[in-house]
Amino acid sequence: MDRSGNTPRERALLALANAQFGVVHDGQLTRRGLTRGAIDQRVRVGRLTRLHDGVFAWGHAALSREGRWLAAQWACGPGSTLTHWTAGAAAGMGAEPTSPAHALAFGLPFEPEVHISTTRSIASRPGIVVHRVQRLDPADVQRRGLLRLSRVPRTLVDLADVASYDELRSAVDTLRYFSPAALRGAQSRAPGRSGRGLVTRLFEADEAHTKSELERRFLRFLRSRGLPRPDRLNEWVAGHKADCVYVGPRLVVELDGRAYHERRTQLDADHRRDEAYQLSGHRILRLLWDDLHPANVTATEARLRAMLDRRVPESMA
Repeated sequence: MDRSGNTPRERALLALANAQFGVVHDGQLTRRGLTRGAIDQRVRVGRLTRLHDGVFAWGHAALSREGRWLAAQWACGPGSTLTHWTAGAAAGMGAEPTSPAHALAFGLPFEPEVHISTTRSIASRPGIVVHRVQRLDPADVQRRGLLRLSRVPRTLVDLADVASYDELRSAVDTLRYFSPAALRGAQSRAPGRSGRGLVTRLFEADEAHTKSELERRFLRFLRSRGLPRPDRLNEWVAGHKADCVYVGPRLVVELDGRAYHERRTQLDADHRRDEAYQLSGHRILRLLWDDLHPANVTATEARLRAMLDRRVPESMA
């Protein structure tokens, strides 16, 4: 190698790294003629920066997130898949948790941990959280160039094991499209998961439910919490058929059992409907299927009681 390092082989290795988010692994280096000693020498002079055992950044470690992900995928071996928070970030579902331990160990900037699922017997290490799985169904895995990622439904199944329901709900709400049926399928291909209850709650919340189903659920909720029944059901108010009407408090309760994607596409119509109720002197409370889930009934009871206790002034009626 000349003093500048500008040899045909060095230029070829630089081009290879540039095509791989700035990352190379030792197998690629040895296939191109570098011995272990030559690799170590390049690490000493800063030409290579060691990221994980056998995985290097070319020149510096200021990598894109894709570079970090690919380095972790290679470090964990064949078949390793980016999952959990990492796959969620790739799908636009939020940020990755950070890992100061890896940064301190390697003298690198603080970076998020990379989550990997694999069937291999390997342990977590600084910067990489390893999740052992018996199997990853091909239907749950996608390729994005060099990256191997879990698909969104499987990602949600994985996140349910490590996240709260509110975190899972927030992740779904960032998606432009969400399929409860696809989530059911992913769950069926990953039996025995600890987050199964959260996943079931999620797709039940976002599947379409008939008006009668949700009405029965609401009336059972009222009985169980000692709340009054509405004075009228399916009553015309301000040109719209309101699900439930409390006459004295002038309160309309709308029971929204539509599927997630239907609610997202009909927001403007809902706003116009709510505005019509308000202009007629009514207040509006919209309840979703998940508002009547056991985890939420206390908060829903408090919301409903507060609105029932507030009377509309006569001048507004």
